[in-house]
Amino acid sequence: MVSISASRFPKQYQDAGLKAKLPLIGGGTTFDEFVLPSLGDEAIGGMSALIYSAALDTPANKKFVTDYRKKYSKMPSYYSETSYTSTRWINEAAKAHQRRRGEPGEVPGGAAKVEIPDAPRGPLKLDAYGNPIQNIYIRKVEKKDGELWNTVVYTYPAVSQFWKYKPEEFLKQPVYDRNFPPCKYC
Repeated sequence: MVSISASRFPKQYQDAGLKAKLPLIGGGTTFDEFVLPSLGDEAIGGMSALIYSAALDTPANKKFVTDYRKKYSKMPSYYSETSYTSTRWINEAAKAHQRRRGEPGEVPGGAAKVEIPDAPRGPLKLDAYGNPIQNIYIRKVEKKDGELWNTVVYTYPAVSQFWKYKPEEFLKQPVYDRNFPPCKYC
């Protein structure tokens, strides 16, 4: 959950006169749909990147948003979508494995083969290392019909943990720490 101080930041940013000079860029959950109802117009124009936006214009997401709003009377968030899709992933893996009680088997191995082309967030599958390949959305807060939305202004399709790097080259590098890469000015 976002702290009270974090949810006040967009208003403080605007009141300090910074919004007129610099765009407000936040982490993925800074402007997540679960936070937007607690913010006002100060959030308009706020930018963030995340794997989900309730404003995605796909049949799967439109149905997800409609069904979610009907059941819970609020907009689905990143947390809602990832919980839904993760549960669906587990279900698909279990079905693919066709595991019955008492039979030995590896459901996790089946999960690696699951692909969900129609998740509300967009297509989803795992790479050879067991990490997701999914779209990353650049989102901008806009007001539509009196409600704040994260509209998608750009989509980076099928992003893996390596993005544009070759996995072999990336994995040769040391694990991230404060000394790598070395700071030439320190």
